[in-house]
Amino acid sequence: MESSSDSNDRGGPYKPNRREFIKLMAAAGAGSLVGGSSQAAYAASGMGTHTKPFSPFKKVHAEIEEMYAISRDYQRMRQKNTVFNRGFWDKKVRPNFLGNVAKKSGMIPFPQEGTPGYSKVDWALHWAGWAGHRAGTPLMGAGARNTGNYDDWERHANPKFEPYAFKDRAEAAKYVKRAANFLGADLVGIAPYDARWTYSKWFDLDPSIEDTKSLEIPWDKMKEVEGVFPFEPKSVIAMAFEMDYDALKAPGFLSGAAAGLGYSIMPEVSFKVADFLNNLGYKSIPTGNDTGMSIPIAIQAGLGECSRMGMLITEKYGPRVRLAKIYTDLEMEFDKPVSFGVEEFCKRCKKCTEACPSNAISIDDEPSATSTTGSISSNSGVKKWYQDGEKCMLQWDRNGGTGCSFCITACPFNKRDTWIHDLAKVLVGMPVGRDIARQLDDAFGYGKKTDQAARAFWDKEV
Repeated sequence: MESSSDSNDRGGPYKPNRREFIKLMAAAGAGSLVGGSSQAAYAASGMGTHTKPFSPFKKVHAEIEEMYAISRDYQRMRQKNTVFNRGFWDKKVRPNFLGNVAKKSGMIPFPQEGTPGYSKVDWALHWAGWAGHRAGTPLMGAGARNTGNYDDWERHANPKFEPYAFKDRAEAAKYVKRAANFLGADLVGIAPYDARWTYSKWFDLDPSIEDTKSLEIPWDKMKEVEGVFPFEPKSVIAMAFEMDYDALKAPGFLSGAAAGLGYSIMPEVSFKVADFLNNLGYKSIPTGNDTGMSIPIAIQAGLGECSRMGMLITEKYGPRVRLAKIYTDLEMEFDKPVSFGVEEFCKRCKKCTEACPSNAISIDDEPSATSTTGSISSNSGVKKWYQDGEKCMLQWDRNGGTGCSFCITACPFNKRDTWIHDLAKVLVGMPVGRDIARQLDDAFGYGKKTDQAARAFWDKEV
């Protein structure tokens, strides 16, 4: 139940009076004067006694069932039914899918010289960002398992050394998390293996296809196999990789370059972390979009919360991350899911809904435990906001496969890690702050893709 101070008499957004607005601006100034201390800003606001669970200074650690209602009848998802995989067999989702595969491969360039974000140099950077992905794991983005840099399940599941004896599970987690961070992960967490998030059936390439690095393979050879690991996983290492803030704010190829760079880094780091585990005598399976659902695993690993747009929101980077995970038989101390106000904020914000060009993001005030879209891609049975994946994919089709990211750009959690971002966290935790945070986001020009952002990307000093 929202408090009466959170809304006006008509149930709309709270409109702060002049005194309250000045108090919040004073808090921002106080935060900057003390070197970016969000706690100082919070105290300066005069509202430091607020102790609701969504306060950033009273972060809640819980089990995933305490944060998200999961139905007893919940069914594991078939990977074939994920909306992207449906592009291989369901023409109503992506009618021009194969044409856009060709465009995405770089074979059909379509830069629009003079249009910011769509010039030849933007196009060149886009494909440079995706180069590691295309060379190492060209099919991982589509969810194909055990291919490219991830095509070493047999070796990674059969290490040559005897298991190293850690003192305890906490020590094991400490070393693995530090190694993953050193090897390139921006955020790392450890989750228990939870079979609910493993696809019941994997959607794979027919193993008779020899050239799995080519985008010219016969897509009709995709087939379902039972989702069974070659060993019993005990832990899952969840990793998040930051996407470039300046590139994501820009339209067209530049925002696509940010996503591509994430997809290029994911398999490299995952492979290295799996190798680290193998060197210690432990079995591992490095994965990207394949094998299981990354977002619920990342939530269980304490990396963030689920949002209205369906993406993971992290405290440090907001939704501006790509996710990978590694299944292992090493038993480690697990991290706990965290709650820092995302659901309460998303109930009122709705900026991603307004920004979505395909109207694919729910406008409902409250999340639901059952799908509101009726889509087979919804993974129903978990309390959350459901997106219309079909509309989202059709939008990708319309824009020629360059990507979209309007929802990520619009999200007020999408900020650089500065004192202003700290203040935004403070506002999220205050009774009146959630609406003000959105208003300030608009006032300072955040949340929109602009031609100026494309120009500013290239003008940035290095």
